Amino acid sequence: MRLFTAAQTRAMDGVAIDAGIPAFSLMELAGAGAAAEVRERWPVAGRQVLVACGPGNNGGDGFVVARHLANAGAYVQVLRIGPGKKMTAEAALNLRILHNLALPVFDVPDFEVLGHLVPWFDEADILVDALFGVGLDRAPDGLFAEVIRLFNESPGLRVALDVPSGLDSDCGQPLGETVRADLTVTFGAPKIGLYTSPGFEWCGETVVVDISWPAAAEPEGAGVFLLSDARIQDLLPRRRRSAHKGNFGHVLHWAGSPGKAGAAILAAEASLSMGSGLVTVLCEAGMLPIFMQRFTEIMCEAVSPPERPVPELGAILAACEGRSVLSIGPGLPVDAACGKLVHELVRRCPIPMVIDASALTLLASRPDTLKKAKVPVIITPHPGEFSRLTGLDTVAIQRDRVGQACKLATRLGVFVVLKGARTVIAAPDGSVAINPTGNPGMATAGSGDVLTGLVASLLGQGLPPMEAACCAAFLHGRAGDLASQEKGEPVIRATDLLDALPSALASLELHE
Repeated sequence: MRLFTAAQTRAMDGVAIDAGIPAFSLMELAGAGAAAEVRERWPVAGRQVLVACGPGNNGGDGFVVARHLANAGAYVQVLRIGPGKKMTAEAALNLRILHNLALPVFDVPDFEVLGHLVPWFDEADILVDALFGVGLDRAPDGLFAEVIRLFNESPGLRVALDVPSGLDSDCGQPLGETVRADLTVTFGAPKIGLYTSPGFEWCGETVVVDISWPAAAEPEGAGVFLLSDARIQDLLPRRRRSAHKGNFGHVLHWAGSPGKAGAAILAAEASLSMGSGLVTVLCEAGMLPIFMQRFTEIMCEAVSPPERPVPELGAILAACEGRSVLSIGPGLPVDAACGKLVHELVRRCPIPMVIDASALTLLASRPDTLKKAKVPVIITPHPGEFSRLTGLDTVAIQRDRVGQACKLATRLGVFVVLKGARTVIAAPDGSVAINPTGNPGMATAGSGDVLTGLVASLLGQGLPPMEAACCAAFLHGRAGDLASQEKGEPVIRATDLLDALPSALASLELHE
């Protein structure tokens, strides 16, 4: 599903109007559709419904919702917040219709009047937020902020029209007081901020109502997409009956060091579990006994003697011959010698690369080295590693995860997997995907190493970098969700993700 910015949705609205669809008709379709979504979920006949309307088109949508819910038998009260502000013609017409039908509309010009109405918020079974639509770029203040606070303190069900008031619809950042909705009914097209982090936490269930925008209104070019079961199922590689292990890639992992063998083990086992035909861990000779005690199907290759933990560049390049993909980073030492090798390897590696963990920290001193890679590169930073690569603090990164990931991918010419809630995958061409799977229980040691192994496996099996990263992130999160269902979020371990991966793959078959 493609997601859109506020500017794009306003442009699509304009295309519809230019095509001859009256703005009043668009408002009617939006409000009627939202009322239908409310009625589909909850009984409204005989229920108390409070609709808080702002002065713009979002308020006009609220007037339409109020009319339709009243027609369905609800006891509806409409509040006009800040009534002195100029209304749009369409909103004014819908307000006049409410007056003609003798539906109760109350003007709330100041805090004194609002104070008398506080019991209405407590008594309402359903509250409809029609204060602000898309494009809000500042924190709600005055009466609007107080109404939002009363919404959030009410025990009733909260419905947001288009976007929860107070939420930035582009980046999903709460700008101040923000409605915490149980249901968000968005109009015409889904907005990015409703599906990325942290915005999705404020939306509850999100549903899109068709308001008859022409198909031609959709903008061309790279866009932002939400991943789905159907999309991942289409992307995953299929196996011919005559296939052999050589058809499914040979993944190299340069990973692990004394005290950090587990990172290499998790990454390598993830690659094997994801279907790689062959997997080899490159390590210094002293690590071989540790790995060989654990591995049965995975191979190990010593690329340096025990007295020299960091191998020569030539040893790594030689190991790449005839192999499909090289993963570097999990469990590597963070020192000057290893840093020098990582920078050289990025410039000279002959096969696609996946870079994570320690290798990203080592690249942070000169991130522009990534521009010099001759092969596709996927980097998988968490916000802290992203901060070291960009110089931005993590607050700024988390404030606009989609925008920041896209900027880094286009600047460095790499594919970026910005990990965290609603992982963001960005390509150098400006296209972006948001992954809806996963849960907080996955914030545990080794989870990122598993993701690295999944990405490397799918890249080695021949998927293009963007598709490999999307499939890996989605299945990684789905495995985490299944592990959470079985064990509970607080006790998930990285190895649980590996155990749940077969079920994660099987779950896609339910969505054919």
